[in-house]
Amino acid sequence: MPDSLTLDLVTRYHDALPMRIRDYLNRRGITDAVIDLHLIGWNGERIAIPIFDREGNLAFLKLAKDPADARHGPKMITPAGFSAELYGWERVRTKPCRIVICEGEFDRLVLETRGFAAVTSTGGAGVFRAEWAEAFRDIPEVFLCFDRDDAGRRGALRVARLIPNARIVELPEKVGAGGDVTDYFVRLRHTREDFEKLLAAARPAPEPERPEWVKVPAGRPHSQRDDEISRLKASVAIETVIARYLPLRPSGKTLVGHCPFHPDRKPSFTVYPDERSFHCYGCGAHGDLIEFLMRIEKLTFGETLKVVRELAHEDGRQDQATG
Repeated sequence: MPDSLTLDLVTRYHDALPMRIRDYLNRRGITDAVIDLHLIGWNGERIAIPIFDREGNLAFLKLAKDPADARHGPKMITPAGFSAELYGWERVRTKPCRIVICEGEFDRLVLETRGFAAVTSTGGAGVFRAEWAEAFRDIPEVFLCFDRDDAGRRGALRVARLIPNARIVELPEKVGAGGDVTDYFVRLRHTREDFEKLLAAARPAPEPERPEWVKVPAGRPHSQRDDEISRLKASVAIETVIARYLPLRPSGKTLVGHCPFHPDRKPSFTVYPDERSFHCYGCGAHGDLIEFLMRIEKLTFGETLKVVRELAHEDGRQDQATG
């Protein structure tokens, strides 16, 4: 953190917040009480949102565009050299009974204004670190309410697979394409009670679709080979095989690591032992044990079956030895 970025500076920025900016935030559904609690400020050119890290230390200021600035440019700026952070760690640390993960700092403050514990990634819909997901394991109800667009849907699915107990909230069509929490509450004038109904209707993420080559084509009868493939995949733990190729660490009911199929600076590769599958949220690689071995060893389907038969035989010998 630069020496010049201190809590004293944040306080001075907060004290300098112009009334017109307060009015703008009020119109966006954020009350003065929430503005003051979160020390929203003004650096002379942009709205300054203080971001604190997991330990409660001041990390950086997220800067929002002046609503009166008609020039082209980004609406939000993160200082160069700083990686994405979770905005709202103080909420997570209290272990609330439920929490909403949304998309955008202002949306988070809109939810907080209405009494909902909320957090967001400062990196947008596509950035949610696997290590953050661990902190949500002990929160009974986790809801994901992202913008109503393709990026929001992809982001919600990604987070839902990192946090197994999370449920996805569907904003209604009336918010429009790209509509968000602010549209829901401010433009459409929905109430807290309305949002409670959306939470009640939230559902877990759908199961990942299996690769097309695994599916039995319509009209093709089930064969003995299909039975053998199912039996082989059930007899070999996918996580044990994948762990031979890359380090994995537990993350709830899943295991995560760096993807072997693309340059993966931050772990985006997830193994689902219960489902006997894997998925990379960086490059989209997905499949089961056979798909993984085909990709990483560059084998044909037949060659891969031979490898899996050997693995199953090997596991069988080990079971006999320990039995």
